Amino acid sequence: MSLPDLITTARATQNASLASLNSSNPSYLASLITAASDCIRHATHRDFSSVSYTEYHSGGIYIREPLRLRQYPIAEITRVATTPLPAISIVNSSGVANQRATIETTSSGIRLTGIASANVTTNDLAYSTYTTLASIASAINALGNGWSAQTLGSFGNWPTTDLKPLQGAVSALGIARSFEIYTEDVSPFDNWPPGDCGDAMISTTNAGWRLDDETGQLYARFPRGHLNIRVDYTAGYASIPQAVQEACVQLVCDLYNAGLVNTTVKKATLGNGSFELQDQSSTAVLSGKVSMLLAGYTDYSKTIFR
Repeated sequence: MSLPDLITTARATQNASLASLNSSNPSYLASLITAASDCIRHATHRDFSSVSYTEYHSGGIYIREPLRLRQYPIAEITRVATTPLPAISIVNSSGVANQRATIETTSSGIRLTGIASANVTTNDLAYSTYTTLASIASAINALGNGWSAQTLGSFGNWPTTDLKPLQGAVSALGIARSFEIYTEDVSPFDNWPPGDCGDAMISTTNAGWRLDDETGQLYARFPRGHLNIRVDYTAGYASIPQAVQEACVQLVCDLYNAGLVNTTVKKATLGNGSFELQDQSSTAVLSGKVSMLLAGYTDYSKTIFR
């Protein structure tokens, strides 16, 4: 995912040194801003910009321990769904022509790959072109070369974008394989707590959630399973906090100044005097001022548990 820079050039050039750099080499300043933005996101484990996400989590009984979404604060949750079921079946029946045939979902479509006599043929069917499962099944059937597909159950009119990405690649040569869709929407609880029911009673009929939007935590009951929960949401700041912006400015300055130092020189003599440069290995961390500015915006839970 490509994210916008944390600061604009106008914000960076409020700093006199960076204003001078912008006058002499604006493209280098732009590169440093992007590098500093990426570094801050990596160090804090947060994206900050307002972006839409789709995440998949494993279900269980989350009452005291919440399900943590990866980004926050949460601006909107558009869907919480569970119960993944097979929605479309695909097979390649041309075992004489093909020695291998695989299918997979990508972030933007379905990919079919056939290998015949060491020649690879790839067909990418984009969700933006084939918006329903019925339409993409028809497109697969029109390819020929042994490819065929059918929708399962009542999934024909479901959007193709509901397919989970990165399913496969799996062999479909002579064996029908299916892709899953998360089928049952989970609503927030009408009443809290939802009752003290045992594991056997946990189902989508009494599942639900409540959200702490500031921390991205869902307190909920979900059916048990592995990656059986899908959450679509928007998180981040409409305006990046000034402390984070200033940290980015300071880091850009640090990166620029570090680039001016000849790291191959450790000690030099000028006439009767000499000087020794600081050991550069100690500068491979964020400076104290940058760390201070980011301290309140760092997700330490990811630092601890990763």
